[in-house]
Amino acid sequence: MITITIDDKPVTVPFGSTILFAANAAGAKIPTLCHDDNLHPYGACRICMVEVMGPQRRLVASCTTPAAEGMVIKTLSQAVLDARRAILEFLLINHPLDCPVCDKAGECRLQDLVHEYTPQKGSFAETKRMLPVDHLSAMIERNTDRCILCGKCVRVCNERIGVHELAFTRRGGQSRISTACDRLLACEFCGECIEVCPVGALTSRQFKYKARPWNVEQTGSICNYCGCGCPVTLETRQNKVVRARAAQGSYLCVKGRFGWDAVHHRDRLTMPKMRVMGALQDCTWDEALSRLAHELQSVRQKNGAASIGGLGSVRTMNEDNYVFQKFMRAVVGSNNVDLLGRSKMPTGLNAAFFSAELGAICESDVIVMLDCNAGEINPRTGIEIVRAVNGKRRKLILVNSGVNKFNRIASVVLPYRTPEAALEALRSGFRTTGGFPGVIDRAVALLCSADRVTIIIPATLTAAGHALVRELAGLLANVVFIPVIRRNNLQGALDMGMIPDYYPGYQKTGTEATAAFRSAWQADLPDVPGINAVDMLNGIKKGNIAALYIMGDDPVGSCPGLAAAFQELDFLAVQDIYLTETAKLAHVVLPAASFVEKRGTVTNLERRLQLIDEAEQPLGESKPDWEIITMLARRMGKDMNYGSAVDVLREIQATVPMYRNLGIGSCWQSDASPLQGSDVDLVLAAGAALNGEVITANRLLFSSGNMITRSMELATISRERGS
Repeated sequence: MITITIDDKPVTVPFGSTILFAANAAGAKIPTLCHDDNLHPYGACRICMVEVMGPQRRLVASCTTPAAEGMVIKTLSQAVLDARRAILEFLLINHPLDCPVCDKAGECRLQDLVHEYTPQKGSFAETKRMLPVDHLSAMIERNTDRCILCGKCVRVCNERIGVHELAFTRRGGQSRISTACDRLLACEFCGECIEVCPVGALTSRQFKYKARPWNVEQTGSICNYCGCGCPVTLETRQNKVVRARAAQGSYLCVKGRFGWDAVHHRDRLTMPKMRVMGALQDCTWDEALSRLAHELQSVRQKNGAASIGGLGSVRTMNEDNYVFQKFMRAVVGSNNVDLLGRSKMPTGLNAAFFSAELGAICESDVIVMLDCNAGEINPRTGIEIVRAVNGKRRKLILVNSGVNKFNRIASVVLPYRTPEAALEALRSGFRTTGGFPGVIDRAVALLCSADRVTIIIPATLTAAGHALVRELAGLLANVVFIPVIRRNNLQGALDMGMIPDYYPGYQKTGTEATAAFRSAWQADLPDVPGINAVDMLNGIKKGNIAALYIMGDDPVGSCPGLAAAFQELDFLAVQDIYLTETAKLAHVVLPAASFVEKRGTVTNLERRLQLIDEAEQPLGESKPDWEIITMLARRMGKDMNYGSAVDVLREIQATVPMYRNLGIGSCWQSDASPLQGSDVDLVLAAGAALNGEVITANRLLFSSGNMITRSMELATISRERGS
């Protein structure tokens, strides 16, 4: 530790700290434009000048100058203030005074500093440089005239994202930041460059002219596109979301930053629908719920409760899934509840491969990336890997037979087409040290020298791969796992009991758990475990399944071949936010509120409980999923007595052991799961009919199902990429 004096106030900071860090610790306010705590110090703008007192009195950039024992620093001396005004004058030589039409107005750091330091009339008479605005990109607008060459966009793209799309080009007064040869942007379109830009040089075309920072309301939420569950701040104006921004110093990919517009798509359901004379027609909630309740009771009376199945969703919230499976079991009387999302999850997810926290990737000496697409399926996982390598100098072993951005930073690339082949080679390398010259021996040497290893588990890990990963982990000192999870609330849906043979909290059906839930729910529950989603779909053709209630999923949209089977059902009810391909075949369609229109929780791949708050009012007559189900239960003679999502969460915390006393933002511990260390496999063995997927682009980063196909912003990227 060292002690320095800043504005007559002594402060003690760790050795190696910059003067800016020390000043922040002392409460001194130093302006910055090019500095970012998540990036390496750069010292481009010089606005953070401070004066070092003493015999060698001088002005230095505080963001790059190390603090030394006994230093005396002045941050507001006359010399410092004059220097800052002069720097602002230089920055304004070419900067257009177009604040009234600039989208950055009100949150522009340069604008704030000009108001604070009020530089005098400029000393430079040169005509301002005037370059055309780049409108070629679908999402990001580049205005070179406004750029102050702070380099933050270049550094965030290189250091944090690992894409290297932007760079300094030209020289002298013609210097600018652009792509190679000023070509069209061909990056991940994450928008981090927009986020870090302190001026209006990089702005979002989606947000252009929509609002000013001072007339928007901010609501905390969670991105619902993948298992990472990145915190997001939704900004609304007049009850409509206009922008999404990363929250809590986090990161947003292209889906999280721009894909929210899918909730405003014209396909949104605004009223219940009911099939009359072979066609779906708008109806009232009373008519739709009465028809649904009557049909479910009729099918149950005619064929038994086991002939009714329920398919939940990995896109809905914990409260929705909990109430849905409770309805199926306690009201309908069937354990036939499942998730089609289980067909796309790693083997051993809740038995062997419990995820570490994503931020802990940096703490490992070596990262083994078995899924080269991990950064596209779970972008934040990819960002943490890049940060670990670029910022912490960790070593990356990459399994990749092709080329992507991780090849550039990998210490060893294993050119195998499958994780299983790479794992087999590593196993042989451990058995015969020195017998495999080249990449295998280098990988084995790195793993043997590491005190801690992170293994990125592929999104769809086979049983053979599962065994090989466990064998490899047994050969290493300290191993943590990061599974790749495609969908937002897969973990939460599993925790809530959306599995035919488990109650919430992985408590086995047909055991003493049944008696416990009978008491908690005050209902008669079936003793026989239900059938999974594949068996339900196969059971339609066999005549074993007569009715399906689907909440938030679109099997026919992903696999059109299922349409014929669904048309054989006696009754089909679909609850969704869109009129999906499956909903078009339904007898009753119920309009659900989207994730921006309701409050609830989700659980991400780290098993972290996260809160989503309501940013907009529900569209039309749509309602939260849990509320629709409670209304239906009441029609069937069972009152669930929930007044809000908070009431549902209280019951979850009372009945699900892992959630007892679990606070928002906390992760439930892996040793709380009854499945830990077991050989239980929760993966749904998908049949041929479930192997389809809605693909909207050539890259997985821009690929998904119902939501992305309805995002105008992301669809624009797809068209540009020729998909």
